[in-house]
Amino acid sequence: MLLLATLVALDQYVLTTKLSNAIPEKLGAFFKIGGYIGVVSSSIGIFAVWVIIAVIMHGLSAFFEGEGDFKRTFEFVGYSFFSSLVGSLVTVPMPLYYTRIPEISLASYSKIQTYWGAVIVSIIPRNLIYSNLVVSFAVTLWSLTIWSFALRHARRVELREAFVCALIPTVLFAVYQVWSILKLL
Repeated sequence: MLLLATLVALDQYVLTTKLSNAIPEKLGAFFKIGGYIGVVSSSIGIFAVWVIIAVIMHGLSAFFEGEGDFKRTFEFVGYSFFSSLVGSLVTVPMPLYYTRIPEISLASYSKIQTYWGAVIVSIIPRNLIYSNLVVSFAVTLWSLTIWSFALRHARRVELREAFVCALIPTVLFAVYQVWSILKLL
């Protein structure tokens, strides 16, 4: 889990640093601060997601008369982040390599600041977006499988019931991922 948090934080930092080097120096300082904030929030976010998913699945499994303490559910749900780690080993280096950020002068920045989102999207290759979507989908399915078996053993419920409990946060997460990608297109 710590390795995954480190990878995600590193990704945030490197991309923000690349962006800060492309814009005027006075504005670049704000992006560097944003990079540090991104490192901290990404690290905390991974652990927060772990807790939230474990709470949701533990609560849902109670409807199927699941037995077992939360600590065990939390531990077993954590195993699913191995798939996220593998996915991150593929998706994190790709934007670091393929995203080329052109240098932006202060004069051009003032003209494009209202279109800043469009500028960011324009420097991310569409193939990168689509390939990240495919990898994210595969990782999500892998996590669903791990969560189903984890919940089955942690809460002593039938596999079908564990799958239903794991499917709900998986669908919510998948909808969020698709929504995030569609915003870029």
